[in-house]
Amino acid sequence: MLSSIRLPFFALAVVFAALANGLAFLVLGRMRSLGHRVGVWRTHRDWAIYREYWRVAPERHWSRASIAMGILSLALAASFLWLSLKGVRVPR
Repeated sequence: MLSSIRLPFFALAVVFAALANGLAFLVLGRMRSLGHRVGVWRTHRDWAIYREYWRVAPERHWSRASIAMGILSLALAASFLWLSLKGVRVPR
């Protein structure tokens, strides 16, 4: 059970994970529109699709920020999840 102190960290983890997932689907949807084969489940091939998106984004006038913000959101989600599970010790 999450304590009341850890609950906001868990809520932030869920918010950032949802943002990262939404940005990933944005990138994968754009790559699908270019004719790339994109599955619903994440596989090791997605890394190649993300690299390809990074390469073609400026040519298609798409922002690379969706990948950068997705990685940042994923890192923040992992950090807040860890904080919600381990907690923070406040020195007194």
